[in-house]
Amino acid sequence: MPYPSQPPYRPPFEPPPAGPSWPPAPSGPFIPPGPPLRPGNGGQRSRAPLFWSVLSAAVAVAVVVIVLLLHPFNHHATVSNAANSSNTAVPEASVAASASTPSASASASVSPSATASASVSSTAAAEQQAASNVAGMLASSVTDRTAINNAYNDVYGCGPNLRGDAAVFTRAVSSRRALLASLATMPGRSALPPALLSDLAQAWQASVTADQGLATWANDEVTQGCVAGDTRDPAYQTTIAPDNEATQYKTAFATEWNPIATRYGLTTYQQGQL
Repeated sequence: MPYPSQPPYRPPFEPPPAGPSWPPAPSGPFIPPGPPLRPGNGGQRSRAPLFWSVLSAAVAVAVVVIVLLLHPFNHHATVSNAANSSNTAVPEASVAASASTPSASASASVSPSATASASVSSTAAAEQQAASNVAGMLASSVTDRTAINNAYNDVYGCGPNLRGDAAVFTRAVSSRRALLASLATMPGRSALPPALLSDLAQAWQASVTADQGLATWANDEVTQGCVAGDTRDPAYQTTIAPDNEATQYKTAFATEWNPIATRYGLTTYQQGQL
């Protein structure tokens, strides 16, 4: 009876002996490790992953090369542009500074001069106005003096106007007092030298005292009988000191007044005219 077919005998698996040993040589052609074979392509490996790997590597290399090539030029262009901007801005700033510096210097040099000139002009205008006011007062005072001189000569010679001479002296007293008040409150008086104003005021005040004495003298000649050249009358004697004082102050005033009057085209005076 024939025996049924059986598979060939295989010895049981035995582990390799201990110790280093080289792996057995492959029994077929060497196939490098890679992705598993796809069914249906004849047992060959798929080339698509390899293609995409190569393409990705090429793209990466290209990107790196482009970056390396473009970046230095961009940097150079940026630096160059910055340098050009700097070189352009600096001269403009320098030109602006140099253009503004002369103006500032000119302004700084002209401004104090212009200010000083304006100050001088303002001071001169104030002085001229004040001097014009004083000139008007002096003209009024000279008119009074003319009347006073006429009345004095009339009393001294027992003239025809003897009874009216005392009133002339009295009016002169009122006029000089009014002039003193105007001088004391005159606008812009500070523009004139204080000594000039003081000498004029004291000259008028002394003249007031002298005119009061002359008015009394004129009345005495009327009431007591006129004596020509009667300078021994007590009232006449009271006029001597203030008259001398008035002469002193008028002389000082004329010395101070005439240069100012000449400067502004005003009338000048001598002591005997005031």
